Amino acid sequence: MRKFTKFPKIWQMRLAETHADGCAYRVALYLLDKAGWSHHVVLGTATMQKLGVGRKGKRGALQQLRRAGLIAVEERPHKSPIVTVRFVD
Repeated sequence: MRKFTKFPKIWQMRLAETHADGCAYRVALYLLDKAGWSHHVVLGTATMQKLGVGRKGKRGALQQLRRAGLIAVEERPHKSPIVTVRFVD
């Protein structure tokens, strides 16, 4: 079990540059934690709701992270998106 999540400096800088909101930071921390196991993360709405992020917040956070160039998102009809996390090494 990991006790800490690494938050790369590039993520910090890019999120600050884009004036990311709290949902974006919550989603970012979740993705970085999961990226320690695999760079591809399925981002389910139920999981996000446990972190206090609703569907609209998740969608907005993904847009902010994508605009910052930190992730790529594979949208899937009627399924949770698959997020590719960048710059974690």
